[in-house]
Amino acid sequence: MARWRSFVETKPKRMSLMAGLLLPLAFAPFQILPIFYLSYGLAFWLAWQARETPKQLFILGWLFGFGQFFTGLLWMGEAFLVEAEHFLWALPFAITLLPAGLALFSASAFWLWGQGLARFAMPRLLASLCLALLLALAAYLRSTVLTGLPWNLPAMGWGTWLYLAQPVSLLGVHGLGLLALVSVAFLLAEPARLRWLSLGLMLGVLFFGVVRLHLMPRPEASDTLITVVQPNLAQREKWLPEKRDAHIETIFKLTQLGLKYAPKTDLIIWPETAIPALIEEGTGFRDRLRAALPALSQGRLQPPYVLTGAVRRELGGQGSKFYNSAMLWSGDGHLLAKSDKHHLVPFGEYLPMQSWLEAIGLEQLVRLRGGYAYGPPYARLSAAGLPELAPLICYEGIFPGLSASPAGLARPGALINLTNDGWFGDWHGPHQHLAQVRLRAIEQGLPLVRSANTGISAVFDAHGRQLEALPLGEAGVFSLPLPSALAPSFYSRFGDAVFFALWFGLSLAIIGMRRRFLARAL
Repeated sequence: MARWRSFVETKPKRMSLMAGLLLPLAFAPFQILPIFYLSYGLAFWLAWQARETPKQLFILGWLFGFGQFFTGLLWMGEAFLVEAEHFLWALPFAITLLPAGLALFSASAFWLWGQGLARFAMPRLLASLCLALLLALAAYLRSTVLTGLPWNLPAMGWGTWLYLAQPVSLLGVHGLGLLALVSVAFLLAEPARLRWLSLGLMLGVLFFGVVRLHLMPRPEASDTLITVVQPNLAQREKWLPEKRDAHIETIFKLTQLGLKYAPKTDLIIWPETAIPALIEEGTGFRDRLRAALPALSQGRLQPPYVLTGAVRRELGGQGSKFYNSAMLWSGDGHLLAKSDKHHLVPFGEYLPMQSWLEAIGLEQLVRLRGGYAYGPPYARLSAAGLPELAPLICYEGIFPGLSASPAGLARPGALINLTNDGWFGDWHGPHQHLAQVRLRAIEQGLPLVRSANTGISAVFDAHGRQLEALPLGEAGVFSLPLPSALAPSFYSRFGDAVFFALWFGLSLAIIGMRRRFLARAL
């Protein structure tokens, strides 16, 4: 033990990097909860050892962040292999520069913490709580600054576990992350008896989860029967002209299979950009839809609706604009409603400084001249006989704010996540994506339906329970009644104001405890 302690103390940079590299094992699909405490606990301990050297603290924080995002986002490299002949050169930059940039948030938190300790003396427990506050604030800023990337937030250490995830209905994902970090801080408390506070906090959260999942009314099934289709189209082949007809045939055959076993389906849901064509233009898609669905809907007053992701184009005087859209079609081939993706993926769907970077020969992964255009936020899709639906296209599902219902906007009956994780292979990326999207259901008290091209397609009730799912990398279809919504959750009413209230409340508590500590010291 003494030898291990000596090794850690003499090689703090290496250990900080190692702690970060291990942290993603606490997230989906691995969900090794002790790793969360080992990684963050080691980072907190190393910070305490280096508390008098701000430069060292910045380096330790950066190494911890870089390690976390390097292994946690390594799956992103798969996207550059889809068309390796065009983008392989960019892969080393993508998997190193993005983690290097994101690591600046944790580095800044460590540095600010050191600056604070230099001015305000406090015992180890209070210092650790302050570091938890700063890391939680850094995670919030990472989620919002420069379009934001709320991926693998501290909350996911707890949020991948259904019982531990339930407080997001009160506090949101950032509030849950703060609680998880506070539980780490308690583990470093002196005297040692105070470390039981960490276990007490976790047991309190577990108790809340048990009450919410087992003692509160379970959401009932609605009268709306849905069928979810997962075509599993290889991303490299998806837009090849010679494969287009085969891909369309795959989707319709799976839809027919689903309707064979659930002929009373009200809504069929296809994934993001399901049909590799501009389906709004011409009559080909409309005719195919009209021909297929009525024949499979005998005894119904009308054929089912189809909600699908699709690329659409607007023609204008200065050229065409393309949108990544969600479209709601009637079974007889009429487009009833549509919405466009609001939060686009940088370098995937558009380029920052688009015209300048295109002029020097760069292009985004979708290889669409000019990139996609932005749509408005908080879209709603509705049709007779259906609950109002809030579409979240691809990684829009990881942003809590896009699932919200601002004042004056009707609350939807369900969240619909249309995605194409085929860009990211069968690594841990799709599993991480699913785990984070599930939190939107718990936060808002709404059912969430997810249709993914290659998986993982799933349905969650308003408590985040998984009711049905299809495995990653398989074609399939399933049907079930859409779960009902719960009453608006506390978080859905007040949003991230809850997190800031908790953050400032804990800050005031630390100030009060520090005054008592100084009074006793004198």
